Amino acid sequence: MEAEKQKLSVTGWVLIPMYRTMRQFITSTFRGRPNTILYPEQKLVLPQIFRGLHTLDFKKCIGCGNCVNICPNECMWLEKVDDPELGKIERPGVDIGRCLFCNFCAEVCPTCAIHLSTEYELASNDREKFRLGPKAIRDDKFADTFVEERQRRPVPVLNLDKCNGCEACAGECPEMCIAMMPIEGTGKKKPEIALPKCTSCGKCAVVCPEKALTMTEVYESYFDMPEPKFMLKNCTGCQACLKACPAEAIYMMEMPGTEKTLKDGKKTKPKKRAVFVLDKCVGCGRCFRACKFKAIEMPGVKKE
Repeated sequence: MEAEKQKLSVTGWVLIPMYRTMRQFITSTFRGRPNTILYPEQKLVLPQIFRGLHTLDFKKCIGCGNCVNICPNECMWLEKVDDPELGKIERPGVDIGRCLFCNFCAEVCPTCAIHLSTEYELASNDREKFRLGPKAIRDDKFADTFVEERQRRPVPVLNLDKCNGCEACAGECPEMCIAMMPIEGTGKKKPEIALPKCTSCGKCAVVCPEKALTMTEVYESYFDMPEPKFMLKNCTGCQACLKACPAEAIYMMEMPGTEKTLKDGKKTKPKKRAVFVLDKCVGCGRCFRACKFKAIEMPGVKKE
């Protein structure tokens, strides 16, 4: 035991450390490969996947609030902003003092308006400086230099105001991923597209006589977002859901037979009901939260 201890004290405590020190000295001096930098005069060039300070593209953001809903630390919020170019809008802010930089907000964004930059110098002795509003993280040019990892593909997007229900798109689709579905209470039909089966061939857009279908590039989502379920019997036609929808996925359509006859014999306009184009829905749940008459259900979404 004494011999082993003596051997360890000479070789393990002296010779091996000296050998490693000399090897590192030679590598750093003669081969020009130092392992340290002179911070803060010198800074590391970080890879794009580094998760640092948030950046927000105001023009790409639609104010859906998906980033706020998914944030595990609840450190994001929507704030009303009066922009001279975009008008009165809602954009997210972030408290980086509570943020765990998980990148969920960027991954769930339907328009890729949020990114995490390589800016890591975020220290401060004031907690209030960690609460960054939308204007503090705004950077409309960052996305132009960011190599986006999420895939984009062109898919047919429906404008229900132009659609006449002619079924030409369903008949032309080679994958049979378009089905004409009746719209309850209106006597009309609208195409519903199974996007997972769509091959982005564009034939439906070409054959549409009213140009109601257009091929638009969208980002593929990492998450399965909830879809709203509409109950016609509870709808009052107040249009609260229409005003709340940031993705323009809701239309108001007249219901024949709902006119009322006034005393002078004239008839009122038919009642309107909400019609959802789920292909455009981003699953934010804002329509569900805006509805006061329980006409919309979204399983798994909390009503504030």
